[in-house]
Amino acid sequence: MPSKSYLKLVRSLQKKKHRNELSLFLVEGVRNCEELKRSKFIADRILYTSRVLSNKRAQTLIDGYSSAGVECEEISPEEMNSISDAVSAQGMVAVVRIPQEIGEFDENMNSAVCLVTISDPGNLGTIIRTASWFGIDAIFISDDSVDLYNPKVVRSSAGAIFQIPIFTGVDPYGLMVDSKSKGFSTIAAVPHGGENIYHFTFPGKSVLFFGSEAAGLSEEITSSSDNQISIPLLGKGESLNIAVAFGIVIGVMSKTS
Repeated sequence: MPSKSYLKLVRSLQKKKHRNELSLFLVEGVRNCEELKRSKFIADRILYTSRVLSNKRAQTLIDGYSSAGVECEEISPEEMNSISDAVSAQGMVAVVRIPQEIGEFDENMNSAVCLVTISDPGNLGTIIRTASWFGIDAIFISDDSVDLYNPKVVRSSAGAIFQIPIFTGVDPYGLMVDSKSKGFSTIAAVPHGGENIYHFTFPGKSVLFFGSEAAGLSEEITSSSDNQISIPLLGKGESLNIAVAFGIVIGVMSKTS
């Protein structure tokens, strides 16, 4: 059973300040912990409740981590609730080391996305999950976006955070200049005035830039991009949720590229 001081440390990882100080973050749930085990990320410790042991997948996972030398410890349901920010704790939490590098910009890749000023953790996690589903090669996240290791981002990514290279702290304009120099087309997704995505021919090698619902993309980014695209408005409404808009654009791109 972990000490009270260790559980206090784990609870502190709900805050970005302590995640950065300790270079640790939390991964909650059996499914996410399965994806974690298949990745290059390193688990520091696995915490679980007795209830989760009735799940055969969970038991197999705990055995696998234990065999790999990762300390696995049972805690009470009350302790699990205290370290989880979920409405209903899922019975398993991994304490994971934050890697120094998550991936490398590969000039041989075909498609990447840059997310600018994304503030909602649920949206960011959903976008990462969608990008992985559609085979996006890499994700770049601006420095003013929500922390990648926010527990809600990790949980809502449904394990996709471990499936795709992700760069954080990115300067979007610098990325645009760099990607152009490496032969990539740059595409800015704008709410209105861009080329209809259903008529647009997506280039073979491209970086797509998406801004938040509130702020969108800066004039510097949109005016410097090779193309601007928009989802046509067919009914009524002022805006689309950024995660929904992202899914529509990436879905269309996957059909045409």
